[in-house]
Amino acid sequence: MERAERRKLHASQWPVRRYDLGREPLRDPLDRSTIDERIAMMWPLAKEAWSVAGKPIADYERKDMPGALVRRQR
Repeated sequence: MERAERRKLHASQWPVRRYDLGREPLRDPLDRSTIDERIAMMWPLAKEAWSVAGKPIADYERKDMPGALVRRQR
C-alpha cells in the first residue's frame, strides 16, 4: 500500500465532529475562560519559558519572523 493510501485510510478513521460556530462544546466543562482570557494567560507562560531557556524574548516584526512553508506531497 502506498504512503498516500495509508495516510488516507488512517485519516478516514479519525473522529470528526461538526458544530455550528459558537456552539462548540467546552474542552473542559470546568474551564469557562474566554479566548481573550486564554491569550492573556499565555503571556506570563511565554515570558517564563524564555527565561528558563536563558534567552532574551525575541524582538522582531511579524514580517521578519523566522519560519518555513512546507508543502505536503500529493
